[in-house]
Amino acid sequence: MKILIADDERMICEWLEYCIADRQDFRSVGTAYNGEQALALFYETKPDIVFTDIKMPIKNGIELLKEIKKVSPSSLVIILTAFAEFDLAREAMRYGADDYLLKTEMSKKSLEQILDRAKEKLGNGTKEEVGDSGGRRYALIRDMLKNNVLSESNVQRMKDEGIRWRDEGLFALALWKKDVKEGFSLPDADFVHHLVEFEYNNLIYMLLGNLSRGMSEGKKEKFIYEYARRLSEENFCMVGVSTAIDRLVNVTDTVTEAVYSLGLGYYKEKIKVYTPGKSAKEIREHIEKNKSGFRQKIRQLYTLSRREFKESLEAEMEEASKGNMYTLYEFSSFCCQALEMAYMRFAGNELKLVHCMLQDEQSKIKNTNSFSEVKKIVDNFVNYIYDELDYDKRKFSKGVEQAVEYIKKYYSNAISLDEVAKSANLNPEYLSRVFREETGSNYSAYLTDVRLKQAAYLLSNTSLRVQKIAEEVGYPNVSYFSTIFKKKYGVNPYEFRRRE
Repeated sequence: MKILIADDERMICEWLEYCIADRQDFRSVGTAYNGEQALALFYETKPDIVFTDIKMPIKNGIELLKEIKKVSPSSLVIILTAFAEFDLAREAMRYGADDYLLKTEMSKKSLEQILDRAKEKLGNGTKEEVGDSGGRRYALIRDMLKNNVLSESNVQRMKDEGIRWRDEGLFALALWKKDVKEGFSLPDADFVHHLVEFEYNNLIYMLLGNLSRGMSEGKKEKFIYEYARRLSEENFCMVGVSTAIDRLVNVTDTVTEAVYSLGLGYYKEKIKVYTPGKSAKEIREHIEKNKSGFRQKIRQLYTLSRREFKESLEAEMEEASKGNMYTLYEFSSFCCQALEMAYMRFAGNELKLVHCMLQDEQSKIKNTNSFSEVKKIVDNFVNYIYDELDYDKRKFSKGVEQAVEYIKKYYSNAISLDEVAKSANLNPEYLSRVFREETGSNYSAYLTDVRLKQAAYLLSNTSLRVQKIAEEVGYPNVSYFSTIFKKKYGVNPYEFRRRE
């Protein structure tokens, strides 16, 4: 099998070539140091597998991935990424990347595992040539479903690509993409025909097909539900169903209903079959009606005081939990904007650090299929801003208050007691004594505690490398950081992250 390597770090390219050379079943057909060069080599060498870095000059790895998957969906693209780029790696997976290899954990053994998986996926070397019709077919379906009503030319294009859906008895089922894993299977049913499976978006997997001809409306609903129930029970997964429609040009209605149904499961969080309870037209009207109210809620958050902001957000979460207010995408968007609002208004002096957290949390929200998990993300982030980056000033004397404020602002620097005392206009010895009396800790222990709490949050809620986190919280020596972190939390930073 032919492999193309694209990375602007020559050392990485050389190491990959060295390891690939030991395998009789793989061979390197070229090395590129930017995305444009890689694409030219791809057309020239027609590789089975492409290893590509995400961040490259001229054309980045995601742009390269999109180009490759457009012309050759069956070619495997494996992303090379660092922890700090993991959000980009997740984005790449949404655009069709087949696997990823962490540079921070790169070893011959991990590469062997990647290659073995790739070999199995390619079926020992058999793959369709550039221009694969299956890839075009699924791209066409996703493109067509952006329209509320298909034109006759759209329908003809689908028929030309071998999509055999017909009028009468069209239905759709929506599942969470994460549930479509090894061992996933479809029930045997002689009343289901022309079933097509495809990834609808980063969260949802879709099944779309026809029922047998000649069924009454009551039988159609009964058979769709029965098929969905068996699918749910056999794979232990939620399923959102649509009603049956009888005109192929309205096939998007089935998808709208199935996605809406699955969205009810987002709030209920029970493994079962969910039905829409509304027509596609009513669902679209509901979404349209919500838009102005949604914008108004966001504007309102901007005007509220800090206390009112948190209270209003909690009330909004409580209302949303009923499941009849927001679709899952509206709720996801609301939460992302609320976090951004909290960051902009209340993050204080930690803007750079918290912005990194914000991006990670927003990415998690967009890729989470559970209301309670999203609520937990929102609560944790807002509480962190309110509780960790602030403190109750009323319990400290003015001098200690100024000292604590200085520590929380500059904890990532090598700040001494003398420096902190100077900022509070106090004698260092006097500050040392009153600081212990009022905070319950000596200066050194308090500073360490602030740093390690920040580190623990970053390890749990971001994909930053441990070395970078150590530097961010004031420990340029990662070995020393690991030692004191383990002393406080009982495990080293790497184990803490895996445990979380």
